[in-house]
Amino acid sequence: MKQNHVYALIIYFGVVILGDVITLIFNNPRSLVIILNFTLSPLLLLITLYLLRDDIKLMVFEKRKSTVKQSIYAIIKWFFIAIVGFIVIATITPLFYKSEVSNSSKMTQAIPLIVIPFVFIAPILEELIFRRIIFASFSKKFTILLSIIFTSVIFAGWHMTLPSFPLLFWLSIVYTYSYYQTNRLLVPITLHILWNLFSSSVALIGALLEDH
Repeated sequence: MKQNHVYALIIYFGVVILGDVITLIFNNPRSLVIILNFTLSPLLLLITLYLLRDDIKLMVFEKRKSTVKQSIYAIIKWFFIAIVGFIVIATITPLFYKSEVSNSSKMTQAIPLIVIPFVFIAPILEELIFRRIIFASFSKKFTILLSIIFTSVIFAGWHMTLPSFPLLFWLSIVYTYSYYQTNRLLVPITLHILWNLFSSSVALIGALLEDH
């Protein structure tokens, strides 16, 4: 793994953990959550982009990039597949344990402003970290299948919510394979943004319906 990639991983995981610790110490007040998300998320993104500035446009896989038309088709196809997987998981998981609202959904219900970094900044940052660095590194040592599985376990486990693990694992598979299939990082970034927009909208609509 390149040195700049190691720096990006250390900074990303370190800063996020520090932010979580701070919010826990102060009992997760809304104002602090807003401040941390509106300051740390853009800052982390800028630092990561700077560290990856020399190789972010390089092709990771030895295959031709998909065309714009093929990429748009892939985004539509994989977003539909993601939703189908979501429906299946939402149907099956309650049979094993009581489902809970994820932390991100709770935040978007309680703090609509959190939608901005959650929907637009986090997907770009996470795709750079998990797909461009972690998956790309795994793909050089393992088969693509194992690399997708390893990356998805780390991605889902990193969010540290057991009820959400199956869905996050599934979404990571969708993001990761779409990246490998198209050889364009913009594809999983777009899928990630669309999904976060979709899940935020569902959470906000659900909160409004409960109020009425």
